Amino acid sequence: MDPSRLPEASRRRIEQLNARTPLEAVTDLASAYLADADGFDEVLDHIRRKATYNVRNVQREIASIEQVLAEPQPPGALARLVAWNGNWVLDDPSDAGAADFLASLAGHMRAVVAEIEAARWS
Repeated sequence: MDPSRLPEASRRRIEQLNARTPLEAVTDLASAYLADADGFDEVLDHIRRKATYNVRNVQREIASIEQVLAEPQPPGALARLVAWNGNWVLDDPSDAGAADFLASLAGHMRAVVAEIEAARWS
């Protein structure tokens, strides 16, 4: 698709999304998926619904999580991201605990994407 054919507002929004750092993208993800969820099943349902109509965005979110986990983050950044932005209480509230949680979330998201893609092509 040629982005120049999109309305100006749509092009600006795409530019904004592409300009976010991986940490900003994961922070947005935590706010969107985790903050008001009653449990992990609700988080997965939300991801599944989103992947049903826009699997590429979910794949981008997975890539952002992987980048955040692969790069050194400032001390406390991951713990704050999960606890504050995601409003999620972990048994291990440290950065290491948050990293484990985010890695698990990415794994579940990959499974949802695989499930959606398998259903789409069957």
